[in-house]
Amino acid sequence: MRLHTLSLTAFGPFAETVQVDFDDAGRDGLFLLWGPTGAGKTTLLDAVVYAFYGTVPGARGEEKRLRSDHATHSVRTEVTCEVTLADERLRIIRRPEQQRPKKRGEGWTTEQAKLSVQRWDGDTWEPVSTRIDEGSEYLRARLGLSAEQFCQVVLLPQGDFARFLRAEPEDRGRLLRTLFDVGRFARVEDWLAGERSAARERLEIVRRTMGGLLARIAQVAGVDVPEELAPELAGVGHGTRIGGWVAGLRTAAADRLTGAAAAADEAAARTAAVEAELATARALADRHARRDRAREERDRLTAAEAGLAPLRAQRDAGRRAEPLRDVLESAGRCALEAERAAARLAAARGAWAAVAAGRDAEPALARTLRDEVAAVRALLPEVARAAELERRAGRLVRAVDGLTRGCEQAAAAAAEWPVRVAAHEAAVTAAADAAARVPGLRAQLEATGTALAAAQAAEGLERTLAQAREVAQRRREAWLDARERWGELRTQRLDGMAAELAGQLADGADCPVCGATEHPRPARHTGPVVTAADEQDARAEVDSAEAAMAAASRVVEDQERELAVLRGRAGDLPWPERLAVFEEQSAAVAEAAELAARLPAARAELAGLQGEREAAAARLAADREELQARAAELGEVRAVLAELTAQLAAARGEDADLPARIARLTAEAERCEAVVDAEGEELRARAAADTARTTAEQRAADAGFEDVLAVAEGLLEPGRLAELDRRIDEHDRRLAVASAALAAPELADLGPRPDLDALGARSAEETRRREEAVAELDRARRAAAGLTELAGEVTAVQVELDQRRGEFEKVSGLADLVSGRGANTLRMRLQSFVLAARLEQVAEVASRRLQDMSGGRYTFRHSDAQGRHGARGGLGLDVLDEYTGCLRATKTLSGGESFMASLALALGLADVVTAETGGVRIDTLFVDEGFGTLDAQALDAVMTVLDELRRGGRTVGVISHLEELRTRIPTRIEVVTGRHGSRLAG
Repeated sequence: MRLHTLSLTAFGPFAETVQVDFDDAGRDGLFLLWGPTGAGKTTLLDAVVYAFYGTVPGARGEEKRLRSDHATHSVRTEVTCEVTLADERLRIIRRPEQQRPKKRGEGWTTEQAKLSVQRWDGDTWEPVSTRIDEGSEYLRARLGLSAEQFCQVVLLPQGDFARFLRAEPEDRGRLLRTLFDVGRFARVEDWLAGERSAARERLEIVRRTMGGLLARIAQVAGVDVPEELAPELAGVGHGTRIGGWVAGLRTAAADRLTGAAAAADEAAARTAAVEAELATARALADRHARRDRAREERDRLTAAEAGLAPLRAQRDAGRRAEPLRDVLESAGRCALEAERAAARLAAARGAWAAVAAGRDAEPALARTLRDEVAAVRALLPEVARAAELERRAGRLVRAVDGLTRGCEQAAAAAAEWPVRVAAHEAAVTAAADAAARVPGLRAQLEATGTALAAAQAAEGLERTLAQAREVAQRRREAWLDARERWGELRTQRLDGMAAELAGQLADGADCPVCGATEHPRPARHTGPVVTAADEQDARAEVDSAEAAMAAASRVVEDQERELAVLRGRAGDLPWPERLAVFEEQSAAVAEAAELAARLPAARAELAGLQGEREAAAARLAADREELQARAAELGEVRAVLAELTAQLAAARGEDADLPARIARLTAEAERCEAVVDAEGEELRARAAADTARTTAEQRAADAGFEDVLAVAEGLLEPGRLAELDRRIDEHDRRLAVASAALAAPELADLGPRPDLDALGARSAEETRRREEAVAELDRARRAAAGLTELAGEVTAVQVELDQRRGEFEKVSGLADLVSGRGANTLRMRLQSFVLAARLEQVAEVASRRLQDMSGGRYTFRHSDAQGRHGARGGLGLDVLDEYTGCLRATKTLSGGESFMASLALALGLADVVTAETGGVRIDTLFVDEGFGTLDAQALDAVMTVLDELRRGGRTVGVISHLEELRTRIPTRIEVVTGRHGSRLAG
């Protein structure tokens, strides 16, 4: 992975677009990213991470604030990075989700995040992906590192590794888990823990099953589970006691079954003998009861024979009269019908007499009345037609009156249209003129406002410039004082240089000036003693004062240039006059804008008014035509109505209306027809009655009755004859049955009645004893069978219990081993063991660089010892001090030593992670801060190690704010900060 260029816009503290050419900056293999604290050095690295992964590292990524607060609303936040990955040169363009003003209307809208990946084919950039998920996966596959690994391997954050260096084993493990994939080992731990829980659950299920079986055995045998079986129930014993207890219960159950079978057989024999004796007694008692019932039935029926003689006579008369029932009923019906026909005839004649007017009721008269009704009914539709014509005439009269008034009003309104249209045309012209003036007025107002703001800013800047000039003058005076102090100290040191050299002489050692080994008269200081350190401190004060003076001078120059620009924008017009002009122009713009805003409405009103005028003219012409048509139609309707009214009056005659005439004629016709029909029915009914009476008298004489009245008396009610037959026949049958029963041989010569109650009591007692014996036999049989079945289940469950116990012990032991318990004396979990191996590799690789930076003094040593208070081990890290030969805790290192150790760890971890991810080549590295803790010698050693990293074409970027590194690393990218955001110098 080699970075080529980076461009970021409105990102972090950078309000505008800044571009970094890493190829140019890294031409020597080492460059410095320099700038004051908070200028945005780390933001450039965040932009690289964001381009690759869509996130920024550490706590900065948690806030999800990527957009610069200094950027204007029209600028979109964007990062573009060109990089070579897996021998492909790619361009990555990424934008976060951000708010922007709406293109239409007011308010804000959300612009979604975007990602574009392009590949350079030698001539042009060809697209690879524009989807975030697809493009991110494409980059991840070629980077070969997760976001956490990239931040640790490529950016080398020294603060993180300083904490890693001093962290406790558990905290150190959390960082290593983000860099090394130990998920499969964690899954093994979880799987074994789950298997242990499952094995424990299976074991508990079998234990509960065994407990249930023992409880069932105790219930079947009718005993309690002995206390000595508690270890077996808890899974501690091996089941030998359970087997013996079950065998004893089975033997007792077999003995119980043998005794119960013998008792049941004896009780069954006694019960059978008593039941046979009881059956014989019941048969004799039944014959006694049957003989007594037959005697009682025969005596009762014989006594009732005398009362049946009248019923037998009544049945005989009814049988002879029943065939004449229909003849008598027919004669009666005919007589009643003749009477009713005579009554109807009298009523019809009375009703006709009320309307006859001297006319006789004849069929011809009825037909005449019906014909007249039909003629009048034919004219009924004309009545409805006449009413409709009358209503139509009324509607036409109202329509003609309304159209006449409407035409008169429309003609009066048409005379006012020209005046109204002219007034609206004038309003449209005025609004159009105002709209044409608005752009020019607004341009004048904007220019005046810009000059006014520039004049106001110039006044404030003049005061600030005066203060800046005073600061610059004070810093110049301080610089001159520092230079003078440095010159004096330098002169004093040169004056005392002989004495300084003499202080370094020793007897027998060569003089560095003359080479003599004897020093009889070494020079002595005659004035103040000035050392090289004093001179260096003074020179540092001069450099610091000079830098402060230069910074203050740049501030004065910048403010003077800015003041000149503001005065040029403000112009020569005085402030009060310019303010008055601005207010006058503002009022003119507001007035013209208000008038111009009414232009669309005025045009719409004018168009609407013209349309209304045309529509009114069209409606007036249409109304006049409609008035002529309705007047002509009204004349025609009135003529037809007069003719029809005369025709209906002639047909009505003296009646109130046609329906009344139809009703009167219909009633007369119906009464006449009723008289004619009643006369015919009365004649036919009288003849039928005479014929039926003669037939009934002849049939009565033939049946042996004196007259018709005697036949009527002999007739019985419906069903009475059948009832008499059933009653008499049933009496005769029962009498015959009772006589036959008394004559049966089995009811003759019966002995005394037996005592059934005593025999029944004896039988019930024997039966109860037999049932108790059978119940006891059944209980004994079920107990024996149940114990036999449960004994087999106990044996099977015992075998399964031993198997489950063995499985649980194996799985539990293995789970404890990988989780750092049980036989694991180091208390090291499996994933910690793997991380410990990785940490040991990191320590070995990092030790080589730490030896180079520390002059061979320090070497990392990995430790798998347990932590304090028995904490889990495996991730301990110490340093071996070659000066003392002792191991030291990393927390005892000084600040500079901690920096060197952290840098060595970071570089070592980068190498191991790179190898772990398949040998991904990292051609660009960044080392972030931490150099301020080093002295000159240690800094030389660290720079030597960084120089070695450049071998093989690798580029190393150092991020720092130290002035010392500016002199050591000539190639640098400088970040400058200001009130309006950061930028790159140059």
